[in-house]
Amino acid sequence: MRDPLSKASDFGKKDRPYRELIAHSFRVRDPLASLALNSAFPVNLPYCLGLLAWSMDGRNDVETPAYYRRGAHEYSDDQHTLSGAFGHRLLSAEGDQLAAIVDRVRRDPAHRRTFAMVLTPSDNFRQSKEYPCAVGVQMFLRDGALTWITVMRAQQALTVLPYDCFLFMLMHQFAASMLDVPCGPHIHQSGTFHFYDNEIELAERVVAGPVKSAGLPALPDSAELAKAAAAELIVLERRLREAAVAGDIAAIDEIAATKAETDFTDVVRACLATHAYRKVGDDSTLVESPSASPEIAELIAAL
Repeated sequence: MRDPLSKASDFGKKDRPYRELIAHSFRVRDPLASLALNSAFPVNLPYCLGLLAWSMDGRNDVETPAYYRRGAHEYSDDQHTLSGAFGHRLLSAEGDQLAAIVDRVRRDPAHRRTFAMVLTPSDNFRQSKEYPCAVGVQMFLRDGALTWITVMRAQQALTVLPYDCFLFMLMHQFAASMLDVPCGPHIHQSGTFHFYDNEIELAERVVAGPVKSAGLPALPDSAELAKAAAAELIVLERRLREAAVAGDIAAIDEIAATKAETDFTDVVRACLATHAYRKVGDDSTLVESPSASPEIAELIAAL
C-alpha cells in the first residue's frame, strides 16, 4: 500500500504487509450475543457503548470517539469531524435511512428494497483519510424474524472486527424492536477480510485461547420503549463524557447513583460511569448494575 491517505500505508509512512481473504462472510445465529470475549485481546466495553451512542445519535464529531480511544484524530481531515461515520451516514446525513426502511418493512413485510447506504458515489471523487469501510446494511423480515446483513468493503479482521460487529448487531436489535419482532441471523460480508503481519502473534494468541460470547440485556421489544432506551443511552453517554472532560466529579456521582430506566441502559450507566471515574483519576470506584451478566460485570470491574 502506498496511498498517503490510507491507514493501510500508515498514512504514507511505510508499507504494512497483510494477510486477507477476499469475499469472506460469516453468520451469527444470535445477535444478542454481540461481544466476543478473549483474554488475549480484551474488548474495550466503554468504547463499544460510546461508539453505539455516537452512532445512534447520528453524529460525526471526532471528540466523542477520541474520548474512548486514542488515534481517532488521525482519521479526521479537519480535526473536528469524521466524514465516514457510519451512524451519521445512516441516520442523519440525508435523513434516517433505517427508520425509512423499518417503515417500509412494517407496511410490506416481504419488501426487498431495504438497503441503507453508507458508501456513496462521492467517496470515489474526494480526497480524504476516510473512505468508509462499510458499504451499507440490509434487512429482511422472514419467518417472523429480522435478518440483518452488514456489507463491508474492507474489514480489519482482528482488532476492529469486534467493534464493528457490536455496533451493527446492536443496530440490528434496535431495528427488530422497532418492528416488534425477534432478531434472526446477523450476516457479515466483507470484500476484503484482513489483518496485518505485525499482528500475527496476537492473532495466534486469540485463536489459541478460548473465546466466549456475551451480550447486554435485550433492548425493550416495542418501538416506543426501544426509542426511549436509545434516547437514554445517548443522554447518559453525553452527560458522563462531558462531566469527565470537565472534571465534574459531583455530576458523575449523581449519574452513577441513579438507576437507569431499562436493564439495557442501566448496564450502560454502570460501565460508562466507571469509565468516567477512571478518566478523572479515580481508579477504585466501581459502579455496579444488577442487570449486568457475570461476564459484563467482570469487564466493568477490569476498567
